[in-house]
Amino acid sequence: MKLKRTFYLLGLILLIALTVVTSSCSKKLSPKVLAKKETKSKQKTANQKPQKPSAPADPAQETFGKKIVSLTKIKSVPVPVGPKSIEMVPGGKHVLVNSLYANKVELIDTKTFKIVKTIPVPGEPVEASFTKKGKLAWVAMYNAQKVVVIDLQKGDITEEIPVGVIPKEVKASPDEKWVYVSNWNSNSVSVLEGQSFKRLKDISVGRIPRGVVFTPNGKYAYITNMGGTTLSKIDVRKDHQVISSIYVGSNPRHLVTTKDGRYLYLSSNALNKVQKIDTTTDKVVAAAVVGKQPRTVELAPNQKFLFVCNNLDNNVGVIDAETMTQIFTVKTGIHPIGATVSPDGKRLWVSNYRDSTIYIYDVNYK
Repeated sequence: MKLKRTFYLLGLILLIALTVVTSSCSKKLSPKVLAKKETKSKQKTANQKPQKPSAPADPAQETFGKKIVSLTKIKSVPVPVGPKSIEMVPGGKHVLVNSLYANKVELIDTKTFKIVKTIPVPGEPVEASFTKKGKLAWVAMYNAQKVVVIDLQKGDITEEIPVGVIPKEVKASPDEKWVYVSNWNSNSVSVLEGQSFKRLKDISVGRIPRGVVFTPNGKYAYITNMGGTTLSKIDVRKDHQVISSIYVGSNPRHLVTTKDGRYLYLSSNALNKVQKIDTTTDKVVAAAVVGKQPRTVELAPNQKFLFVCNNLDNNVGVIDAETMTQIFTVKTGIHPIGATVSPDGKRLWVSNYRDSTIYIYDVNYK
């Protein structure tokens, strides 16, 4: 009996050992099989499409779907005499101020609110635009019939380009190929080449042209004819030809566009209105009644609200872009004329022309 049991246990042990050996051998593949597997793995990896880097988050994302409920003044910055316009430099680290009668351009740090650079210019700086991701500023000299190009990092003027009489608004196209300059007393727009800094041509438009805006795709530009009642629409890609004249009422001044190019917003200085224009029809579809002599209008990054400088009322208004109503106003300095907003939509900067100050507001959402 004991002998049988011993043979049984020996047999069981042998069976388990064979099973383990067989299993181990089955896992060991021949070099050919391994090579085939490696080749297939490489082919699979090669056929996989590289993943596109995700788009950077919109800095104003926190404000999407929210309503502006108030503005809180947090700082007043004195600047040289006659701050005619103020622009956010791309990247949001600085704002640029054009001090008209001081013949100077200032850069203000958006965190410290300190003037970090003052740049003398050969004339009265009135408006500005940017290329090279904010490295270069193109500034119109109101009394000198030229535009100067400033290297903002060095603080040096690198180019001086002749334009028409009393140049006003300067605007770079989205692809930076062109820079348009409206010439008040020449009733024209100068077309400058963004790379070569050469003046290509002048375009005849309406009387006393001022505001300039490009559609986001760069195909069209709209010009406000402040001495009349129209906008001039220019086909940028067809030799910069004026293709239509759009009636908008008396004294149109400043233009901005939505990110998708569907709407333009226009400040109508003599009508005390901000008008909304549908670019699919080039018709005015709504208008907000605002304060006296609305000057600069600025679109909040969430595209739902506008800021307007009500020049003679000494306040800035906030407009609901959907209902086109001015929902409230906030006191400014004397004769607010320029405005710009931070990329995240949380801070508004206003230039006060008469008392030579910059007011800075926190924009509060709910």
